[in-house]
Amino acid sequence: MQNRNLSTISNCFPLVCRAIQTQCGILQQGPVARYELVELLRQLNGKERLLASKYYCQLPANVGSFRVLLQLQQLRILTATEYILSKEHSEQLQVDLIIFLETEFELLANLFVSAAYDAESGMKLSAILTDALGNLFAGLVADPKISSLRYVEPLCRALPADAMVVCMNMHLSSLLELHQAEDIKEAFASFSAWINEGVDELTFVKHICEKLFASHHQEALQVLFKQSNMENFRNWKFYLILVQSIASTCNAETTAFIKKYLKSRVLHMARTGCLTALLHLLLTARATSACTMDIHSNLDNYAKWYKQNIGEMSYLLRPEHFPIALGLLEESLPYESELQYLEIHAAIALSPGGRFVQAYKTKCRSYLTQLKKGEKSQGV
Repeated sequence: MQNRNLSTISNCFPLVCRAIQTQCGILQQGPVARYELVELLRQLNGKERLLASKYYCQLPANVGSFRVLLQLQQLRILTATEYILSKEHSEQLQVDLIIFLETEFELLANLFVSAAYDAESGMKLSAILTDALGNLFAGLVADPKISSLRYVEPLCRALPADAMVVCMNMHLSSLLELHQAEDIKEAFASFSAWINEGVDELTFVKHICEKLFASHHQEALQVLFKQSNMENFRNWKFYLILVQSIASTCNAETTAFIKKYLKSRVLHMARTGCLTALLHLLLTARATSACTMDIHSNLDNYAKWYKQNIGEMSYLLRPEHFPIALGLLEESLPYESELQYLEIHAAIALSPGGRFVQAYKTKCRSYLTQLKKGEKSQGV
């Protein structure tokens, strides 16, 4: 077959189709067979290349299918993106994507690049990939041993910066959706259990944060902070696990970014008088403080943060905002259900003191006593 710039179909084209089908049915391709298939494919004209791509997409999945797809992609006959879009409404779609995530990293990278840069199908690909990641992560929650996430490091090497950000956002979205809390009170009650689960069992989250997000920790936190401040946010479990995972693996620059963000939220909650803003602040501070493997060190970290940002908040706030913040702290008491954190609140002095501060501290200690007795708060 000679290379022809014609729209005619060669008599040898059926031979190419048979070669594609045969190679799809072979688990391992020898160098001679690989060379022969590539040479056959190189000779195709424009119309034959299109027909070959359509023929491949109609074949049933087989042991060598994705090896052949990679060859087609390398020769620019058919990309992984085009193949996946052809399977959009097929039951085979999610099966194929799981295989991509497990073993076909070059094909997977093509999907993420297209999701980032393809104006026509980018949104559709993003939805498809987000679903696939969600299925994978849900499986890992049920059984952390089903995947080692070997695709993470190859993606880091393959994706340009913009595509990496798109990839990161898909991962964050899929992870957040893995659990929905009843309300923010559940997040306070379950905080330590969730963090421990993230550290001991759901280790894939930390792996993603440490490897995939390594150069994008601040961008990831910005997404998480923005999402978690939206009205009716309920994805608290994996928000807290993600924040804790990033805080435990990030560099000094990102640690400074976290501190600056938390300080800005102290000002925000006092200025707006928004209870939800304070509750979000307290949960986020606890997650970022839980950055070691030692519980006592994590509590010490939180106590230091609380002293500097809440105990001494009068130095940060305008005078008229201090009583607003104090009122919010009092309103937050019924949400507290973990003794170790409320003990910190009760123990740390609030400057500059005074009658209203003393009244709050009295209520704080009273509520702490109720918790220790196992009683439920009733309108403290």
